[in-house]
Amino acid sequence: MSIILNQIKEKIEKIINQEGVELVEYRTFNLRGKLTIRCLVDYPQGGITLDKCGRLNKMIFNQLQELLSDVNYTVEVNSPGLDRPLRQIEDFLKVEGKIILLWLKEPVLQKSFMEATLAKVESDKLFLKKEEEQIEIDFNKVKLGKQKFRT
Repeated sequence: MSIILNQIKEKIEKIINQEGVELVEYRTFNLRGKLTIRCLVDYPQGGITLDKCGRLNKMIFNQLQELLSDVNYTVEVNSPGLDRPLRQIEDFLKVEGKIILLWLKEPVLQKSFMEATLAKVESDKLFLKKEEEQIEIDFNKVKLGKQKFRT
């Protein structure tokens, strides 16, 4: 099954790249005996539409029909929305100067979670500013980040 899962991802990435969007998150899992293929997609600059997600959903489903002819499956293509996960250094570059929520793989300054302004991003480091304190975090310690939106 893992070979098929790799082929599925390759086909999806090819379609996504041809359409000028990026694959923000990709998951496959079984839900009530049905293979579910979930993709979060967005334009590099953001702003993907519901119509575009719908078209991508149909394209991906059609591309996978031959590969998954004997499998009960569904495809979900969604926008990451405002709650977009920040996982790659490129994701963090897009929110430089904004307040972020940051979960860490290992504690920094005895904290596994931080809320601060992302002051600067370098190739392997994030520089956070919280009040007057400057915090430097190695990117390999980052589990997940999200931009905080004020309510």
